Amino acid sequence: MHDHLTQRLHQLQLFCRHRVDHLLTGQYRSIFKGQGLEFDEVRAYSPGDDVRTIDWNVTARSGEVHIKRFHEEREINLIFVVDNSPSFAWSSEDKGRQTAAAQLCGLLGTAALGSNDRIGLLKFSNGMDDFLPPARGRNQLMRCLSSVLEDPEAVSTTCVVESLDHLNQLKLKRSIIVVLSDFFMEGFMENLAMLGRHHEVIAIAIDDPREAALNGGGLTHLRDAETGQTRWLDLANKPVQKLFNRRMEKRLKDRQQAFSQWGLDLLVHKVDADPVETLLSYFHSRRDRIEGETGG
Repeated sequence: MHDHLTQRLHQLQLFCRHRVDHLLTGQYRSIFKGQGLEFDEVRAYSPGDDVRTIDWNVTARSGEVHIKRFHEEREINLIFVVDNSPSFAWSSEDKGRQTAAAQLCGLLGTAALGSNDRIGLLKFSNGMDDFLPPARGRNQLMRCLSSVLEDPEAVSTTCVVESLDHLNQLKLKRSIIVVLSDFFMEGFMENLAMLGRHHEVIAIAIDDPREAALNGGGLTHLRDAETGQTRWLDLANKPVQKLFNRRMEKRLKDRQQAFSQWGLDLLVHKVDADPVETLLSYFHSRRDRIEGETGG
């Protein structure tokens, strides 16, 4: 492992250790519940116990009130599907999309460790680059985060379809699948919707506001991170600025419309935002929706 990657992984570990608290872990566990309840034991009734859990058969035989205890059967897989294209990893400064994606994965993964959930990773660029099947433990989380932080190889296009199809074909138990990308590729919405029929899919679009505001600065040499093509752009030219900004606004609008048309939610996280606040905001809105659907 390169020294630079080791340093980034260490910084990420420290970040997650300091930012993941009981609130985030508790929100994760309450929002993402297990498959049901599994019988644990029968014990004597204590004041405050739920009377609905009384075991009447044991109570009748023993002459003393007993209750049944259950524990949550989690068996949950948390799988990160992360964009590994050069354009996604591009950053105008130290913290870009790749770092933001790693922080989100680290926070969710650390919360998952507290529930003993399995963690997996699938990286994609123009195809499926890496797949770590779901497994438990901190070492597994570190393997996933290390892979997310690796420098991507040059590719000409970005395509997530193969990766989504691979997950569909695995026939996993119902899992939480977190897809992190800028989602500026085409032809994947049907595959994402199909995955959502069997799993809990969370799409997180990671945006870099600096990319959407490349204005001023005069003549600028821009390079396409995926194709390697370069061109000069005069960002001091007002018409050029307007054209660039209009195109970026259209890309963002088209992306949101695509998700809306398929009835899928899109969580947007900006690289300069606090990832903990982004996740807590998502958990709160998710809880409000669940309570609205159940009337709770």
